[in-house]
Amino acid sequence: MRNWSVLWTSLFACFLVILILPNTQAAARSSTVTLSKATGGYAIEGDQLIGTATFMKGVPYEMVAQDEKYGYLSFGNDKLVVPIHVVQPAPPTKERPLPKGRKTVIIQSRVSVASALRGGYRVGYINPGQRLPVIAETKTHVQVNLGGVRGFIPKTLVTADPGIPVLMYHQIVENRASTPFADNHMVIDLAPFQQQMNYLKVNGWKTITPEDLDNWLLLRKNLTDKTVLITFDDGLLSLQKYAYPLLSENGFQATSFLITSRIKQQAQPWDDQAFQYIGLKEIRETVDVFSFQHHTHGMHLRRPATREPYLTTATSDEIKADIDLGRFQVSKAFDMQDPNIRYLAYPFGQFNETSKKAISAAGIRMAFTTNPGNVKLGDNRYELKRQGISPIHSLNDFEKKLYGAY
Repeated sequence: MRNWSVLWTSLFACFLVILILPNTQAAARSSTVTLSKATGGYAIEGDQLIGTATFMKGVPYEMVAQDEKYGYLSFGNDKLVVPIHVVQPAPPTKERPLPKGRKTVIIQSRVSVASALRGGYRVGYINPGQRLPVIAETKTHVQVNLGGVRGFIPKTLVTADPGIPVLMYHQIVENRASTPFADNHMVIDLAPFQQQMNYLKVNGWKTITPEDLDNWLLLRKNLTDKTVLITFDDGLLSLQKYAYPLLSENGFQATSFLITSRIKQQAQPWDDQAFQYIGLKEIRETVDVFSFQHHTHGMHLRRPATREPYLTTATSDEIKADIDLGRFQVSKAFDMQDPNIRYLAYPFGQFNETSKKAISAAGIRMAFTTNPGNVKLGDNRYELKRQGISPIHSLNDFEKKLYGAY
């Protein structure tokens, strides 16, 4: 008994030393802890803490990392933070680490999570609006990871996840009818675009970056219910003139897929009678809102004789060279530093196995099509769907697209 007491005294002393180490990040391995009181668990988004769950006093949880302010408890496919001062060491459990969730459900209202189908104890609560990874399910319940504990939630309290919408825009003008693009469905008027962005803001939608979507698909990140990725193809100048101010005002992020061979030092003066492209100057001026990614360098073209896209008829070496040229061109906007181009939208939405393998070999991690639909866990990372927005779509259509119901 004395040896056991000495062992636990030593372990607790080590725990205290770890707690006071400055700037300590992820520990080499996870540890079992309890909390001194029921405590909220928060997701960190930039400089904000977003209340996501409630952890209970005395329940053994898995802590996967820590620093001087927070303990990081396992949750879904990622983690939540709790104040480090409520964290206490606990004997390790015999439970094996939980698997990652490969499908997701939506939590519509605050739910209590139990440790068993019947009996057991309360593991904690999960707040509404969560897109929750499911690690297993029974006929009546889904099983989730709350603090490294297997928790059970009745299926009647969750709904199927419609997936994450990736919106696709091209050109914006004030009055399409007065331009040569009156019949072009890739050109929309400014007024409906404003209405759509206002809808997102008023209804609590959050924009994400391609990196966020990438990490979610890799089972490294949790995303909330109303999450959207906004994209613009081609790198047209209306992106800066109309989209940028509105996105910035609403605190939104977006992604621009650039045809990089058309990027010069700076854009020509605005003219709504022509398609104009942003330049290196405009890239630098809008990088606080936009992530600039690839739409190929010189392959946004069709073969004159067959009308087949260059990308689907090129060799692997030609495609890799094109990707490298695009990265080099955009790097000029950032003092020749790596422009962090890891994502691509296929020209004309068309691709084949050769193009998929070639862009992957060139360091592209995800690629987007023009096929309609939302993105779900398990989707092919090089065949991701998008929701195209055109002049024919009403605000009601826009809402349906967000929920994958159009």
